[in-house]
Amino acid sequence: MSKYFLYCAGYYPYLNEIFIIGVIGRWEWDNILNLMARVNQLLEHEDYNCYMEKISGLEKERRFCKHGFEHGLNVARVAYAYMLETGEAILPKEVVYAAAFLHDIGRWVEYQTGEDHAEVSARLALPLLEVCQYSSEDIQIILQGIREHRRQPGDNLTPLGEALALADDWARDCRHCSAQTQCYKFNYTMKQIMF
Repeated sequence: MSKYFLYCAGYYPYLNEIFIIGVIGRWEWDNILNLMARVNQLLEHEDYNCYMEKISGLEKERRFCKHGFEHGLNVARVAYAYMLETGEAILPKEVVYAAAFLHDIGRWVEYQTGEDHAEVSARLALPLLEVCQYSSEDIQIILQGIREHRRQPGDNLTPLGEALALADDWARDCRHCSAQTQCYKFNYTMKQIMF
């Protein structure tokens, strides 16, 4: 296999950067391919999967949106797109995706005790992020975003907190939901295509 790879050119307006055709080494290519390695490590972690199983079991009869892997992935995609579109703060994709996958992991505790799942999720996320070797700076950004995800946009949130708060609603398929009239979160704008 070749030691070098050709990469393409393009312009990314939100970062105001021009990418030029060039050659990258094998090491850089491997880094590109492993861009989401820590997120994948997180998703394979025993504790993460244990929390998700608990949530799934407790939401088995739930009529409203569930909070499993699919919800986390949808929130990740919408939050990341929102951050790119607004250009306010560009965080690494791994940071946004980690926050999105972890933002509801404490729901099972809320179902059992009534404790706010945003706070519980942040507590449960900390050791997972450390094991997955996120930097202390990234960990603080992720934990704050998780804590803020239930608040209203415009409440002086961090960029990640705002992205998660919006994505948590926008990532739901309210247009086709049979529980619209009973859902406390539903409003007409949630039927609109946002992202």
